[in-house]
Amino acid sequence: MESFKLDKPTCRDIIDWMKAKGYSFNTIRQYKSTLKRLSLDDKEISNEKLRNIIKKFKHQNQRAVLYLINNYCFDKGIDFRLLIPKIKVKPRKMPEILSLEEIKVMIDSAPYPFNLAIRCLFNMGAGLRISEIIKFSWSNIRWADWLPNQENYGVALIKSAKGSKDRVVNIPSNLMKDLYKYAIEQNNLNELGIPTGGMIFPMGDVEWKKELKEFNLEQWKNEYITHAYNWFRYNILRKCCEKALNKHIKIHSLRSSRATYLYEIEKVPIERIQLLLGHSSISTTMIYTKVNPISTFEMLKNTKEI
Repeated sequence: MESFKLDKPTCRDIIDWMKAKGYSFNTIRQYKSTLKRLSLDDKEISNEKLRNIIKKFKHQNQRAVLYLINNYCFDKGIDFRLLIPKIKVKPRKMPEILSLEEIKVMIDSAPYPFNLAIRCLFNMGAGLRISEIIKFSWSNIRWADWLPNQENYGVALIKSAKGSKDRVVNIPSNLMKDLYKYAIEQNNLNELGIPTGGMIFPMGDVEWKKELKEFNLEQWKNEYITHAYNWFRYNILRKCCEKALNKHIKIHSLRSSRATYLYEIEKVPIERIQLLLGHSSISTTMIYTKVNPISTFEMLKNTKEI
C-alpha cells in the first residue's frame, strides 16, 4: 500500500485502538489533536508527502503521531509503513532539583490540607506524579495493616498510573498519622475506624461538569485531572509556593527531587528507586536521579587548594 487514508472513521479507530492499548488520557488527547490537524491537511499520507509533513510538525510530540500510525498499521495487519528518517531530538530537560529547605517552605506556605498533598507528593515512595495525588483516595491506603501499630510506616497502592500500571509505595509514619487525623476531621471513619470515601484532596469546583459526571463517569475522571491540575497550579503553586520562594516551580520537581534525595543522601539502590517510581526502564530512573551539584560541593569542601 503506497498511501494511507486518514479520514474521520480511521482517526476514530486509531483513538479507540489507543484506548484499548492503555494509552493515558493526556497522551490520547495530544495524539487526537495532531491526528485531526494531519487529516485536515492531508486526507491521504504517503512517503512522498512525508518530507512536507515533517516540516509542518516540528515538535517531537507531534512527530510521534507518525510512529503511532506505523504501530497501528502493524498491529492491524495493514500493509503500510512510513519510512521516517532519524530526527534530531533536543536533550531532555529535567525539572530543577529542589533542596529540602525549599520543599519545607512550599509545605509551610500551602494552605491546609494541600500542605498534606505536597507532603504526599514528595514523601510517598520515591515521589508521586500530580495526577496520582489528584486521583488518590482513602481506599488506596492499607489502613487495616497500619492501625494496630501506628508507629510503623503505611502502605498504599497507586492504581492505574502512567502506562496503566499499578505499584505499591510506602508512607512515612508521621504522614500516616496526619492523614488519619485529617480523615477524623472530615468525619470519614467507618465503625471500625477505617477512613472511607473518595478522593482525599478534591481540587477546584466540586460541581465541575456535573452533567458529564452523571453521563460518563470515566470521561469525567480523565478530564477532571486536567481541571484539578490547573486549579492546583494556579491556587497553590503560583499563589502560595512560588510567592514564598520567589521562583517558578514545576510540580514534577518534587518527584525528581525525592528520587535524587533517596539516591544521593539515603543511598537507596537505583533498582529500588526504579521500582518505587514505576519506571519500565532504569535509564529513565537514571535521568531522574541526576547528581545535585550542591552535594558535590560538600564532598569537595575539604580538598586542597593552591
